[in-house]
Amino acid sequence: MASIYEIADKYKLIQQLIEEGAPEEAFVVALNAIDGELAEKLESYAKVIKNVESDIAGIKAEKERLGERQKAMESSIKRMKENMQFAMVTAGQTKVKGEKFNFTVQKNPPSLKVLDENLIPQDFVSIEQVKNIDKKAILTELKNGVEIAGVEISQGESIRIR
Repeated sequence: MASIYEIADKYKLIQQLIEEGAPEEAFVVALNAIDGELAEKLESYAKVIKNVESDIAGIKAEKERLGERQKAMESSIKRMKENMQFAMVTAGQTKVKGEKFNFTVQKNPPSLKVLDENLIPQDFVSIEQVKNIDKKAILTELKNGVEIAGVEISQGESIRIR
C-alpha cells in the first residue's frame, strides 16, 4: 500500500493534469492507478476540485482588478489627450512639431446625434423583434399538469459536495 505522501503526490499529478487541460481520460487513468477505496478517491477528488475552484476565484478577482486598472489607465490617457488639445487650442496652434512626435488638432468625421427618435421618418427606422421563451412559466404549468406542445420536462443528475 502506498504511503500518504505517495498518494498525495499522485493526487497532485491529477490536479496538474486538470490545470494543464489534459484530456479527461488521462486523469481518470491516473486516479484508477491509485490504491484506495471509493470514499478516499472521492475525498481526494473533492480536494482537487476545491483547489481548482479557489484558483478560479483568484483568477476572476484578478481579471476584475486588471479590468478596473485598464479603465483607469484609459481614462488617464483620455484626460492627457484632452489637456494636450486644450493647451494647443488655447495657444492658437493646430500643429506642433516635437523632437519625436508631431501633434495636430483636426476635425473628426461627422457623426449623428439623435435628438428625438419619434421625429425620424420611418424610412430610416428598422424594427428588431426578439423572441423570448419564458421557461420558468412553462415549467410551472407543466408541473401543474397543463400539456404544452413542443416541450417536455427533463431532469438530470449532478454530484453535490458538502
